[in-house]
Amino acid sequence: MPETLFRTPSRTVATTLVLAGLLGGCSAVQGAAELTGLATKPAEPKPFVLETRPQDPRYVPVGTTISRDAKRKTVEEFKKLEAELEAKRLSNVAAGTQAQSLGNTPPPAPAKLPTD
Repeated sequence: MPETLFRTPSRTVATTLVLAGLLGGCSAVQGAAELTGLATKPAEPKPFVLETRPQDPRYVPVGTTISRDAKRKTVEEFKKLEAELEAKRLSNVAAGTQAQSLGNTPPPAPAKLPTD
């Protein structure tokens, strides 16, 4: 039976893929894959990422509040931010309207071929 398993190249490839899939979780296969460049180890995070991540990355249960040490924005700061965003939105709408009107020009007349 093993002789018939490897008779065609497609069966050889299929058998290799099945075996690789079965052994994919093995650390020896993973080490070999890393050595050949087929797999990589995750890189260490940058220092700023480590500083901003919580030490305990579990989800916060529903219904609990989180206290933050950072300065919270005041109502005036939120209103200022809202006004800036609204101005940007209006600017984008005006630019979109202008682009749409520029796109409504009629197509040029077809070129006239000389008649000799």
